[in-house]
Amino acid sequence: MIIGTVVNASGLAQARLMANSVKRQMPFAKVLVCLVEEIQAGTLPDVDWIFTAREISAYLGFEDFDNYIFKFNSLQCGTAMKGLLLTYLLEAFPGEEHIVYLDPEMYVFKPFNEIEQMLSYYDVVLTPHHLEPSVPWDCSREIGTLQDGTFHSGLVAVKNSWEGRNFAKWWMKIIAGDFSGQPSGIFTDQPYLNFVPAFFNAGVLRHPGYNLAFWNLHENGRKLYRVGDEYCLTNHTPLCCANFSNFLGLLNSCIDTYTPHDGTYRQMWNEYQLNWAWLSLQHPAQPWAYDYFYSGEKIADETKLRYRAAKTDHYVEANPFTLSNHSDF
Repeated sequence: MIIGTVVNASGLAQARLMANSVKRQMPFAKVLVCLVEEIQAGTLPDVDWIFTAREISAYLGFEDFDNYIFKFNSLQCGTAMKGLLLTYLLEAFPGEEHIVYLDPEMYVFKPFNEIEQMLSYYDVVLTPHHLEPSVPWDCSREIGTLQDGTFHSGLVAVKNSWEGRNFAKWWMKIIAGDFSGQPSGIFTDQPYLNFVPAFFNAGVLRHPGYNLAFWNLHENGRKLYRVGDEYCLTNHTPLCCANFSNFLGLLNSCIDTYTPHDGTYRQMWNEYQLNWAWLSLQHPAQPWAYDYFYSGEKIADETKLRYRAAKTDHYVEANPFTLSNHSDF
């Protein structure tokens, strides 16, 4: 099994935490990091390979990388590269039967036995954001999930098969943002996963121990307990992996809302933050290379939006990084 993830330089500390957790639970698994920066990061502990996004794109014969990455901001760099990375892993490592994409905020607590079992029947395995419906008088969570995507793109498993490779290529193409009517927001890769069970031989992993995160802390089947040195959920279900995304402070907020008197989740989150802070000293946050024109001028969000709109209407010949915020596309 190969575990792949995508980060910019500011996310290397979390990528290392994820890689370390993978190696502790699945020592024979390999970890590959796709770094969306111009400069290589060298070697990293617990990471078997690290390549830049440009290197991975070149391997696939994707020659228009500058025009591709210009459309995205630093938060969306993972969104931009997930399909490309899965396609690369399936082609570059034909001897590896199972490929898993994990967000760098993920932390592994148990081997992915359920995923491996499902990949013996399915070519793609998806994990839903929610496993329980909301109360009848409040469907706001379902409405929000319809906009963001039913399935979480932070954990996608693929078999190295004809069907699996077709899925990766389809996802790579459709999340490129080169079509009119694209989903809005930051996580524009996720809504397309809604189609995967219809388009491909895909299975839905309904194990509550995968993808424990701020968006499902309210679920009755995901109450967290600590038994000895291990974490488990309702009915002694083992916790396999947690997503420690704290986007807009939502993890802190949901802990206060849904587990205000239970210190188990807070303890787990605090332990993660301590390790993250220690590694962040070695990998401090820094400006993203693709947020700037070659001149050094910061690229405005409005400029990226104008460029994306222009690309859907006509071919833009110039390398966008050679231009400025005042350029016409």
